Amino acid sequence: MAKRSQSQKIGARGHKWLISVIEEHPDWLSRELGEDYGVDIEAELTENGVRGEILKIQIKSAETVEQKDGFVRAMIERKYVEYAQACRYPVILVLVDLALKEAWYLWIQDWILKRRATDGELSRNQDSWIHWIPTADTIKSGLDFGLKSIARWQGETQLVLSLNDALRSAAGTHNRVAMSSIIELITSIAPAIADISVDAIADEAIQLGDRLKGTIEGNAIAEQLFALARKFGARLSLATVSSIVLRGESYSRAGLIALGILYDDYFEHMKSLNLPNHFIELEPRVAYYCAFREAHPEEKSANFFADPKDFKFAGLRYVQPDRPWDKYANRGPSALLDYLTSQRESNELRRPGVDRERWERQHSRWT
Repeated sequence: MAKRSQSQKIGARGHKWLISVIEEHPDWLSRELGEDYGVDIEAELTENGVRGEILKIQIKSAETVEQKDGFVRAMIERKYVEYAQACRYPVILVLVDLALKEAWYLWIQDWILKRRATDGELSRNQDSWIHWIPTADTIKSGLDFGLKSIARWQGETQLVLSLNDALRSAAGTHNRVAMSSIIELITSIAPAIADISVDAIADEAIQLGDRLKGTIEGNAIAEQLFALARKFGARLSLATVSSIVLRGESYSRAGLIALGILYDDYFEHMKSLNLPNHFIELEPRVAYYCAFREAHPEEKSANFFADPKDFKFAGLRYVQPDRPWDKYANRGPSALLDYLTSQRESNELRRPGVDRERWERQHSRWT
């Protein structure tokens, strides 16, 4: 018979200890789950009877947990993040210190929501993240108060998660009426919820619209979703503005239109985000556009005759094509980015005998 490793023994001891803590509480019961379920146990709130108010709990145990300045160090593995994103129940990470007979908890969906709103999407190349949990967030205090609210869906995070689910369902079924109604609902409640929640909802909406691009339904939904982002432009974070604009190693034409509108309506907020410096390494053409808008606040995105030919930034300058207003009418602000050139390309265009129309076709970057 194979012997259990030391880490397995520590895990088993923490598992057993946490179950006993939950079972000793008068308002909770616990259930064991097998490895196939992705988490270790369930805890169900029974204060008002068994009503399906369930938490999914992943246990991480150690002989001693690292503490510093009133926080405990927790490592959040990717597999727990992916499970939490797919799960419709709250997923709780519990960190058990066997020496102290104490534990602390973190609601993973809440952590994802806040991280996503402030830092953007979690990196696909990262296997784990470090988070410092306040020492006040003990499992015992949580069973008395905080975890009860989470299980009952009595909070802003639960509201945001529900709205995001509703947005996904409406978009997935191409239901424009439902989408409009959900956006109206979000608009009505937005003044009462935190900026981070508005930011997260807008980010979810933008990504949904982008996934449906290229279809009639997708174009209609995308317009409504970008309208939501524009509605709350003054409350959007740098991470969300970046996700509006960038697509892979390039930029989104619709996203650039939204960026132009954000500069039109929320100029001071956009300027405060320092977008030219943010985009200069990610996408220099977008950095150029941001720098131009900030250098010329009088220019608006609806100006078909915008001509930044004398403006230089990030080693780029604009070479005006023939009939630029026609191109701008069809493409929006991306028509400016399509004709940005480096100094070398600009000198090449000035050479005698260069076929300007052919050169434009070869060098236009619009997709």
